[in-house]
Amino acid sequence: MKNTLIILIIKLVFISIILFPKTSLAQVVVIDPGHGYASNGSNPDGRTDTEHATALSVGIKLKNLIENDCNGWSVRLTRSTRNGWLTLSQRRTISNNWRADRFISIHCNAGGGTGTETFWCNRSNSPQSSNSRFSRQIQDRMVEKGQWRDRRSVEDASFIFHLGVLTGNNAVGVLSEIGFVDTGDATKLLSDTWRNRFADAYLVALQNDLNRSCTAPPTGDTQAPTTTISITGGNSQSGDFTANFNDNDNIGVTRRFYQALEKYGDNWYANRGNGFFNDNFNILYSGYTTGAGSWSVQNGHLSQSNISSDNTKLNTFLSQNSGLPYLYEFSAKTISTTGPRKFGIHIMADDVTQSQRGNSYLIWFSGEDDKVRIYETVNNQLNFRAIENVSLDNQWANYKITYSPAFGVIEIFKNNTSLLRWTDTTPIKNGSSISLRTNKTNMEFDDLKVYKFRANPTQLITAGSSVTKDIRRQNGKIKSLVRDAAGNWSSPGNLDVTISSLSRQNPNIIDDTKLSNSIPIIYPNPIINNSLTMTYNSVSNERIEVSIWDITGKFLNKISKTSKENSLQNLNISSLLEGITNGNYIIKIKNGDHVSYSRILKQ
Repeated sequence: MKNTLIILIIKLVFISIILFPKTSLAQVVVIDPGHGYASNGSNPDGRTDTEHATALSVGIKLKNLIENDCNGWSVRLTRSTRNGWLTLSQRRTISNNWRADRFISIHCNAGGGTGTETFWCNRSNSPQSSNSRFSRQIQDRMVEKGQWRDRRSVEDASFIFHLGVLTGNNAVGVLSEIGFVDTGDATKLLSDTWRNRFADAYLVALQNDLNRSCTAPPTGDTQAPTTTISITGGNSQSGDFTANFNDNDNIGVTRRFYQALEKYGDNWYANRGNGFFNDNFNILYSGYTTGAGSWSVQNGHLSQSNISSDNTKLNTFLSQNSGLPYLYEFSAKTISTTGPRKFGIHIMADDVTQSQRGNSYLIWFSGEDDKVRIYETVNNQLNFRAIENVSLDNQWANYKITYSPAFGVIEIFKNNTSLLRWTDTTPIKNGSSISLRTNKTNMEFDDLKVYKFRANPTQLITAGSSVTKDIRRQNGKIKSLVRDAAGNWSSPGNLDVTISSLSRQNPNIIDDTKLSNSIPIIYPNPIINNSLTMTYNSVSNERIEVSIWDITGKFLNKISKTSKENSLQNLNISSLLEGITNGNYIIKIKNGDHVSYSRILKQ
């Protein structure tokens, strides 16, 4: 009887290992978006739609962040739909059956207060010290990134009662009350921008509490993913349309990027105001501004032939303010066989008129010692951050850089092989330019591109005559690149599209692409700490006027400045906020003959 029992136990353990494999590197996270409507549309818990929707939205965003950034982590939602209500015991059972390491139940508060609070339970099946520590980590990150009043991190029964979703839960877990649905907190709860920050706070708390960032990718996988594109309704569209991406991999796609391009003559360019960039260097693009160096297009490549300047510049405006990851890609070949043989690119730059581009990251390759380095420029001062070996020769190579503003992760690839990965704990969130750079080196560049991140297999592409649209010409193109957990990159997927409502058909001039430069970028929005900056490209040497108006049309404040013609400017407009209470406002910008408007939120 005893031997039979032992054999049975061994079998059960073996089955458990097969069904629920866990390693010291893997982490299992269960996310519980609280409440929700029942399948018949009823509201069993009587909660507001603000709580139902906010909990679900933040939960899905957190799940996407983990899946996109944390190789080897497993994540599950207790509900993924509006009508996905489950009992407390069902939610707890999901967590235990999934063998969760961490459990986060997401809720919103009510009762007329303000701020955020986090609860842990001393009747869970995990150590009290672990639950208390995790609760404090969640609370601190939510206060920091969500900019909430710190109400409390507390054991549940000491303040309210034992929470059923935590009682008997095997995971280290918390219940997080983000903010109050019935006060001014609701403005942030309903903001997609703030929901992104709440999800960011949870992920950083998870990484800190587990004492590890996302795990290393699996080894041995050399099969590249694939990506193709189709368009709902066909390849001829009259306006905004949905692009469908079919991404496949033998293990799983972890990063997805896309471009929207528009054709000018024989050249494909992109709307820089929307965060896209493309130049194949058939001609020298009129959207560049140059500093030191001898920049020209020779035989279909961009050439920099000056070997005396140690800091050459080729700059272009590019809005990098989405808060989502970007992919920067270019090809390069070193012509010089002696000397420094150094080249690279500044990304997320906010002032390319300065020698070190203001605030930015510099990805810097050196053939002199076969190294790649990451520098961060802070207030126009270079600061070394990371270094790795790289084999550099006088052959063409493809370079990719991915950057996540939410998490500060920069990863560098050469010919689709990862070279260096570094995380900035205080990442740069906004940028207005990119800038190529060399040091006493004759270089050639080609195919400079910037892609934007997409989380889903579908993406809305805007098309029309407005300068804010993704595609503003009759001939457009959608491109896609994806990466798997092992760092393998796909070949580009691309699809041509015709915008039938547009009459502009491939003109031989590209001057109107500069229109995107005249769209000012105002950030941060929502406003943080009464600080407000405007990045814009001056189109004349006339005075630029920036004014703020309330939503009833009442004028409140104004500032003005004289700018240099055709120069990228960063203007501190925080003084507009003096005496301004929380709420929605309109910023009016008069730049030469161009007038534009932006809506901002102060809270």
